[in-house]
Amino acid sequence: MKTTPTAPRKEEEIIPSAPVPARTERRVNTTQPQPHPCSGPEDLSGPEPLLPHERDEAVNMTDGEPDAKMEQAYRDVKRGLQDTDRGPPADKAYQKQKR
Repeated sequence: MKTTPTAPRKEEEIIPSAPVPARTERRVNTTQPQPHPCSGPEDLSGPEPLLPHERDEAVNMTDGEPDAKMEQAYRDVKRGLQDTDRGPPADKAYQKQKR
């Protein structure tokens, strides 16, 4: 199938298929539980869904209780135990190979 090249359209020739709403900066109170996004019929006039980092920072992600593993890690670091994460040595080896 043969195609013929088309000239690029000028900005005034481009007609959007639907109006694009302006996105405004939103502020989210991460200290208060947020309503579950699928808790009822979709309301397009309501607030936008939370972004991933907003969900992670939200109070209802942990139900107000700290994670047991995080508490243990905190106690271990306070006691002076060494971090056994292999990230820094692996990164150093990778940077050495990259050179």
